[in-house]
Amino acid sequence: MQNNTDNDTIVAIATPLGVGGIGVVRVSGPEAFAVVQSLFSQPHGQHDLPPSHLLTYGQIRDPRTRESIDEVLVAFMKAPRTYTREDVVEIQGHGGPLVLQRILRLVLAQGARMANPGEFTLRAFLNGRLDLAQAEAVMDLIEAQTEAGQRLALQQLRGRVSAQVQEARHAILGVIASIEASIDFPEEEVPIPQSNELTPLLLAAQEQVEALLAGAEQGKLYRQGLRTAIIGRPNVGKSSLLNALLRADRAIVTPVAGTTRDTVEEVANLHGIPLHLIDTAGITPTVDPVEEIGIQRSRAAAETADMVLLIFDSSEELSEQDWLVSQELRALGFDPQVDSRQVVLVVNKIDCPQRLNYEAVRPLWPLAPLVRTSMLTGEGLAQLEETMVSLVTSGKGLHSESALITSTRHRESLRHAAAHLQASLASLHQQLPLDFVSIDLRAAYDALGEITGETASDDLLERIFSEFCIGK
Repeated sequence: MQNNTDNDTIVAIATPLGVGGIGVVRVSGPEAFAVVQSLFSQPHGQHDLPPSHLLTYGQIRDPRTRESIDEVLVAFMKAPRTYTREDVVEIQGHGGPLVLQRILRLVLAQGARMANPGEFTLRAFLNGRLDLAQAEAVMDLIEAQTEAGQRLALQQLRGRVSAQVQEARHAILGVIASIEASIDFPEEEVPIPQSNELTPLLLAAQEQVEALLAGAEQGKLYRQGLRTAIIGRPNVGKSSLLNALLRADRAIVTPVAGTTRDTVEEVANLHGIPLHLIDTAGITPTVDPVEEIGIQRSRAAAETADMVLLIFDSSEELSEQDWLVSQELRALGFDPQVDSRQVVLVVNKIDCPQRLNYEAVRPLWPLAPLVRTSMLTGEGLAQLEETMVSLVTSGKGLHSESALITSTRHRESLRHAAAHLQASLASLHQQLPLDFVSIDLRAAYDALGEITGETASDDLLERIFSEFCIGK
């Protein structure tokens, strides 16, 4: 894994590919100033290094031909008050791919090397500006799909998760120190800690870890979103519901059954939760090979969904096709007697004359909430959204005393820490030697250290930072 121990100066284009008003080339390392100064021509023939952290106007020129490549603003930022805690230069030029690539090639020709994915943030971590949880939050902030997700990423970037993890580590370390002092220095007559002294301390540490774990599912929801399939027989209003939740005409809606013949996927903002909506083809027996492909994709969408909106047409009686759709969901693992995989019954078209017998619908999914809607008038849509949010958040919002864990990696580390804390408590209660207690406490301490990076392996660092974009 490449890091900053070789003292390389690295460079990358830090803005997205494509055409834009501004493009940024970022340079970091011990020779960053010298490399860019050799290319940067200031007005009136000035050659002094511009003041740190101020934008300076000038031209980027090819040092061999003196050809002007671009008119730019350049910020020379002196360590350690920079993103990487190294000398950093950012060249702000015009956002065309050609001009940025030419500037990049000139910087490389002056001795810099191309940065690896995430290497700027890796250097910030290695130089102590960010811990690992904060470094990961940088990518979460970039990829946030809703304001709620953005707020969670910013809290993590500011160290809220790290602070609570460190509190738990500190509590565990205090217990370890007490145990190991009595083991390592018996000649000093250090008193051996008793079970009734250690148990409250371990329970306090366990409570801190469990508090972080308690919000993990909710945090993951705000970060990754909810995959939701809209399922039903043809012409019950699936595409109309998609459009209503998106507040946009994304799917084609006609009175003709079978208009949707493939899945349509879009993302809506459901009270801060990214709602990955999948409008599906109506599930119905068919001999049309194209329609059958669409139905197979509908089944696949339902199978991978976190939630299913099962739609019925209230202007028609319950049909055999409705019953078959419910059977399909059961075959895909949705159990009408268990609500671990969420199903919401949507009875649509309540603006029309009513013919649906609700007594026939309810036994199909006895535990599922039922919401009556009209996509034509909008009636019931707000209630449907509230029902969905309530199901997946259990009524909990973002306002929590404990930080919400959004990373699967963090959640697994917390689970390992909780398991080792439980094992250490069991050893205490069984009156096993304190060495056994200490072993599990060390494992819990290290598991929490993986979150902040203090006990992270090189392989783990490589895996995390390889997922970053080049230039970040």
